[in-house]
Amino acid sequence: MRAPDLLSLVWTNLNRMRFRAILSASGVTIGTAAVVILISLAAGLQRSATQDLATLGPLTEIQVMSGATFQIFGAAPPAGSQQAVLTPSLIRELEDRPGVVAVTPREPLVGSAILRLKRFVGATTITGIEPRALYLLNWQVEHGVLRLGRLEAVVGARVAEAFLDPTRPVMPGPLRPEDLLGQTLTMELSRQSEQDGPATRTFRLRVVGVLAPRGGRDDYTIFLALRDVEELNRWLTGRRPNRAREGYTEVTIVMENVDQVQPLEQELIERGFFAFSASTALRQINTFFLILQAVLGGIGGIALLVAGLGIANTLTMAIYERTREIGLMKAIGATNRDVMSVFLGEAGAIGASGGIIGVLIGILVSQLIESIGRLYLMQASGGPPPAETTAVEITAIPLWLPALAFTFATLMGVLSGVFPAQRAASLDPVAALRYE
Repeated sequence: MRAPDLLSLVWTNLNRMRFRAILSASGVTIGTAAVVILISLAAGLQRSATQDLATLGPLTEIQVMSGATFQIFGAAPPAGSQQAVLTPSLIRELEDRPGVVAVTPREPLVGSAILRLKRFVGATTITGIEPRALYLLNWQVEHGVLRLGRLEAVVGARVAEAFLDPTRPVMPGPLRPEDLLGQTLTMELSRQSEQDGPATRTFRLRVVGVLAPRGGRDDYTIFLALRDVEELNRWLTGRRPNRAREGYTEVTIVMENVDQVQPLEQELIERGFFAFSASTALRQINTFFLILQAVLGGIGGIALLVAGLGIANTLTMAIYERTREIGLMKAIGATNRDVMSVFLGEAGAIGASGGIIGVLIGILVSQLIESIGRLYLMQASGGPPPAETTAVEITAIPLWLPALAFTFATLMGVLSGVFPAQRAASLDPVAALRYE
């Protein structure tokens, strides 16, 4: 049977049982729309979650801390973690590993520091890193230069937000990142000693560079040379640490590409260190949301299965109504394959029509949910939503979702017509022509 003749016959047959075909297609429409809506909700949550992961830092970086960090977070330390110390020898070992671009200790200032710039006062994280590794960290400067000399500072993109005017504490800080460039920050450190009592010292930090936004804590950090922070910590604590025995607090490792991050991270964890990277968190979140999409898609798929039963029922009833017609087709030369093609074509047409309408309805409902959600966020914030809120995606429709939903609906329709088609093809033409 030629394709044009088949299409014409399918259209004629569906038009004759228009009402039942519409009801069957409606079930497919509901199931397809459910698949699109549920998966779009999961995809929207996934995109929002992965966007939030940008605050954890670049995907090629690994943050490593000593095994004692497990106890800080309340977790049971793995075997051998007491010997997992970030010593200089370990840093040299990591620097020689294939794929490692840079390794630098990150030593935080152990005391509180008050920063002053003219009439503004602020407090933020101060961290020491190795100046020679600074150029290998793939950091970009928005203003100034990437250099760490004696008491020179490179500040994160949002450090300026930490400075406020004490005379107007409720007002947001008017400083911009570029306002810090070339300025001298006055840093006041205080310590309490049993022998000497309280003491205060003042240092001057020259801001030579402002980093481009990187995401995470680095945007709120002032970076000094490692030797400067160690000197400040010696004054604050009154002791000089033995790095070969005590190690550093934290180490940052930068890899050439993302694929090299997970193996090294896993190796460090097995050696007793606490290692973390944004790429691993991203992988875990993506895995979770893929499972969530599969579960929600399966819920919508159940509705499609029910709709498939409706298609099978419609076509089975059509066999009884068109038994003599089927017999006549066979009598004038139609083969079993031709008869099956007609019924499978009708089933596929019902599934395809319901699928395309379901996809359109699903997209419209998803957009409606997105609009209502943003309106709710606007009302909850008491005005126009902030930038963080507008970046949140409540629903998201990947390009593959409409195509997959339509294909699945059509395939479900065809599969639902297999049994009625086989039954129609197996009719004996003589018995069919005598059927009343």
